[in-house]
Amino acid sequence: MKKYIPSLLLTATLLISSQPTAQAASFTDVPPAHWAHKAIDNISTRGLINGYPDGTYRLNEPVTRAQAAKVVALAINAKPTAAFKPSFQDISPSHGAYNHIRALTECGIFTDGDKFHPNEPLTRAQMAKILALGYNIIVDDNDLITFQDVIKLNQNYGYITTLAELGITTTSPGGMYKPNDIVTRAHMAAFIDRATNFDLEREKGVIYYDKARNMYMDKSKPDPLPPVVDDQDNALKTIDFVNKQRKQLGAKELIQDTNLSKIAKAKAEDMAKNNYFDHKSPTYGTVDEMLKKFNYKWTAYGENIARGYIAPESVVKEWMLSPTHRANIENNTFTHIGSGYATDAEGKPYWVNLFSQK
Repeated sequence: MKKYIPSLLLTATLLISSQPTAQAASFTDVPPAHWAHKAIDNISTRGLINGYPDGTYRLNEPVTRAQAAKVVALAINAKPTAAFKPSFQDISPSHGAYNHIRALTECGIFTDGDKFHPNEPLTRAQMAKILALGYNIIVDDNDLITFQDVIKLNQNYGYITTLAELGITTTSPGGMYKPNDIVTRAHMAAFIDRATNFDLEREKGVIYYDKARNMYMDKSKPDPLPPVVDDQDNALKTIDFVNKQRKQLGAKELIQDTNLSKIAKAKAEDMAKNNYFDHKSPTYGTVDEMLKKFNYKWTAYGENIARGYIAPESVVKEWMLSPTHRANIENNTFTHIGSGYATDAEGKPYWVNLFSQK
């Protein structure tokens, strides 16, 4: 989104059971002060998730893939057609969640195949995907929120960051999302309740997707203001992270070069202004030509560029995952580094690292 506004243990009692529903107010192990109390109350009242016969809710018990399918299918009222039959060999029509799994698979929320793994615990990354697809949430690549442990190569990256931008997941930006951690019954209630609230506000037209701005907008709130960004600080931080990587690899730290940073900044600003993303600039030409235009003397050079990433650390992490970018970062030939940062009219960040040997 534009700034400013990536399978579990079947328990003895299913998440959704035929037992009479015990609402959150009467769950003996869910105190009113608990962070998920309201969400648990809301979804148990709707009959989406029940308590246990002993009056407990069991906040920290894991949710299985089968249980999650049942809760989500009930929440979005998904029903399969009579003709559709999934290919899963590890779950039979007699299973209590079979038709719910069938419904979500038919509409593409689960991928059909030989195995569904109904008893495996659902992960936080998997839940993000299920909710985004189940609630028809538009997933974009604005990357307004990033997490240290969720990189773009993660197949659920877009689902995780989009739900975070909408407040359906509330992990602090820049922190650890823990995509492989299991979803507990408390988390399940919170995820479903927030997604439902989002869906209701969207249905009323309070929340809508602005295609021109490529983001969800909330009519009940003023347009968010762009955050205050220190361009120089962002640029310098990438140098720190690059040198940290080189130190770990046993390479000598690069010398911060003020003149090289001026050139890198000019390149970042040129990409932001002219809406392109390439090593060859329509203004300055190739990297070689640009260095000559700025009268920069070198015996070897390299350039890394990036677009869209919010945090300096995220940029360097992604460069380290790319063989060609990593080669520049760890190159022992280079002695100096310059860094530039700029944003376009819509706030999209552009990053440039220039490397040289003198």
